[in-house]
Amino acid sequence: MGNKIETTQTISIVLPTYNERENITPLIDKLFETIKNNQVEIIIVDDNSSDGTTDLIRKMMKQDGRINLIQRIDRAGLSSAIKEGVIFASGEIVAIMDSDGQHEASAILNAVNVLENNYLDIVIGSRFLDKSNINGLSSHRKKGSSLANKLSRLSLSSRYKHITDYMSGCIVLRRHSCIQFISKVDVNGFKFLYELLSISKGLLKIEEIPLIFQPRYHGKSKLDVAILWDFVISLLHTLSLRSIPRRAISFGIVGLSGVLVQLL
Repeated sequence: MGNKIETTQTISIVLPTYNERENITPLIDKLFETIKNNQVEIIIVDDNSSDGTTDLIRKMMKQDGRINLIQRIDRAGLSSAIKEGVIFASGEIVAIMDSDGQHEASAILNAVNVLENNYLDIVIGSRFLDKSNINGLSSHRKKGSSLANKLSRLSLSSRYKHITDYMSGCIVLRRHSCIQFISKVDVNGFKFLYELLSISKGLLKIEEIPLIFQPRYHGKSKLDVAILWDFVISLLHTLSLRSIPRRAISFGIVGLSGVLVQLL
């Protein structure tokens, strides 16, 4: 691909954060070092971190006008953070990535080139292509992601069956062709990409690039049971053709589990 982005358009990079003080500075430095020849803006969407992440970002903003902060009070969640960041973005090309250093900055550069050269709507950084490397993914998480991908493939449009990583958090998209679907993404969801694919119903042109998935710079993964629960709700929501509200599905599962417990 080379080391230069083949576009003259502004690139907006959305970084959702929660307690990433130790990770955010090296990531931003790496992004600016990698993407040198374009207009770049970085949008940090922070869910009111308690470790001083926002204080650090505010200092960085004073030194570099390309850095922006959306500090969210009394609302949280990965999908809603990404949604706000993309809506806020001024660039036509929007990149979304994790803030913990597990996604390489060079993946954004490669994805933008593929997006522009092939006139695509979305390019996904996949952890599961032949040339991908997933040193930062534990065997437990690898098995869980593989199962989630199989279920996703069954539930989404057949036009998306070539995708290998529906759970990816590393995405580059063309704003004007995706924003109508992004505006409808359920803010209670966790897996933003899966929700976007479900809503778009096969209308987006999508390809993937191999992703080098590295260990976190610092700290521990925030994956927990709540995220698994959310994915199950999203899956059932999609299988119902989005006709049953997410909250109704959630209440239904809880009620059914209560009945089963009583029967047992």
